[in-house]
Amino acid sequence: MQPSSPRRFWFDIEDLFEYSRTNSRPSGIQRVAFEIQRAMLSSEAMEGRVGFLRHAVNGERFLTVPWSQVLEIYERLSSSTASGHLETAAPLPASPSPLRRVALRLPPAMRVPLGQFLAHQTAALKAIPALTSGTLSIARQVVRQHVTGSDGSPFSPQPQDVILALGAPWAHPDYGRLIQHYRDHHDIRFGLLIHDIIPLLFPEWCSPGLPRVFKRWMTSVLPQCDQVFAVSDATRADLERQFSGLAPRTIRIGTALPATLTATGFSVPLPSRYVLSVGTFEARKNHLFLFRLWRRLLENNTGAPIPTLILAGSPGWLADDLLQQIRNSNFLDGHLIIARAPSDAQLNTLYQQALFTMVPSLYEGWGLPVSESLARGKICLASERGALSEAGQGLAIPFDPDNLEDALHKVREMAFDAAALAEAERHVVGTFRPTGWTAAALDIATSF
Repeated sequence: MQPSSPRRFWFDIEDLFEYSRTNSRPSGIQRVAFEIQRAMLSSEAMEGRVGFLRHAVNGERFLTVPWSQVLEIYERLSSSTASGHLETAAPLPASPSPLRRVALRLPPAMRVPLGQFLAHQTAALKAIPALTSGTLSIARQVVRQHVTGSDGSPFSPQPQDVILALGAPWAHPDYGRLIQHYRDHHDIRFGLLIHDIIPLLFPEWCSPGLPRVFKRWMTSVLPQCDQVFAVSDATRADLERQFSGLAPRTIRIGTALPATLTATGFSVPLPSRYVLSVGTFEARKNHLFLFRLWRRLLENNTGAPIPTLILAGSPGWLADDLLQQIRNSNFLDGHLIIARAPSDAQLNTLYQQALFTMVPSLYEGWGLPVSESLARGKICLASERGALSEAGQGLAIPFDPDNLEDALHKVREMAFDAAALAEAERHVVGTFRPTGWTAAALDIATSF
C-alpha cells in the first residue's frame, strides 16, 4: 500500500465522537470508517504516516488526537460487554389499570388530547438524558481545550498531506470552509467517502430539515475535494447523475469477519427457528414490509410451524409508526421479536443460529448485513434495490420490496424446504469471497 510520495494520511474522526454522545451502537457508516482506518494504520507501508483529527470546539481548526481515543470510543460502542435485550409479546392485562379506568371516565373531548399530550411529554422526557449527556460532553471538551489545553494538539500538516473524511461529517455547517483553509494555507489534499446521497434522492425518508442541510453541505464541500470515493457502483452512479463533472472512484468494501468474535447469547433463550433482519429501524429499511409479510404467513398457515421473525437494531428516522404497530399487534402474538441494540458478539450469535436473513430495504448505498450474512454461510433474501446485489456478489436471493407475493414465495421455499435451503447454503459457502478491509485502505491510499 505505497502512495506515490511519503505523505501522511489524516482521518477526521469528529463524527464518531459526535455519534457516540447519543448512540450506544455503531451504524454501518461508523463501522466502515473505523475498519478502513484500522486497516490503513495496521499496514507496514503506512507506519508512522497515519494520524487522527478532531475539531476544535469553535469548528475552525483541527486538533490531532491519538489512535487510543478512537479505539476507546469504538470499542465502547461495539463492546461485547454491552448487552442488547429481546423485546417480545407480553401477557395482555385482564382489566385496565386503576389510572386507565379513571381516564376512561373522561369525556372523549378531554381524554384524547390528554393522551396525546402525555405521549408527547413522555417522548420529550426521554430526550433529556441524551441532551444532558451531550451538554456535559461539550462542556468538558471546552474546559479541556481552553483551560487545560489537553484535548488535542494543534494540527500542522506538511504540503501534500491528505485529510480523509470517511464517516458522516455533515453536522459541521462550515466544513467546506474548514477544508479550504487547510488547502489554502497548508497545500493539503482532501478525500471524501460518500456512503449514499439518500437525502437528495429520497427526502421523504429523512428527518425534517436534513435534505436541505445535506444539499448545502455537499455543494460547499465537493469543490474542495481532490478525490471523491463511493462505497458502491450504485452510489457512484447516483453521484454522477446528481453532480455533473464529478468523477468518483468506487472502493472495495470489506466483508471479512473478525477472527476472534465469539458467540454470546441473551438473558432469555432464542427461538429454535427464526429468520433474522439486521438494520436500524427507519422507514427506508422497509421493516413494515416484513411485518406485513409475516402477518400474511400467519394468516395463510397450512400447518407448518412459522419461524419467528427477529428484527435486530435500534430506532432511527421515522420508526415510531412501525414500532407502535408491532406493539399494537402484541409482537404478532409472539411471532416477532426485537433484538434491541445487540452487541457485536450477540449479533454474531443471531447470525449463526438463524435459518436465513432478509434485507428488505427500499434503497441502500451498500449493505453490510447482506455481505456479513453470506460471509457466515447464511442465505440472504435481499431487496433488488440500490447496491444490495453488489454487497452480496450476486449471491443474495433478490425480491421486489414492493411485491409481497414475490417475497412470500421465496420465504416459503427457504423456510419450509430444508433441502432447498441446504443446497443454497452450500452454493454460498463455495462461491462467496470475503474481501479484507485492507482492500478499501489500498484503494484510498493509492488514489493520491
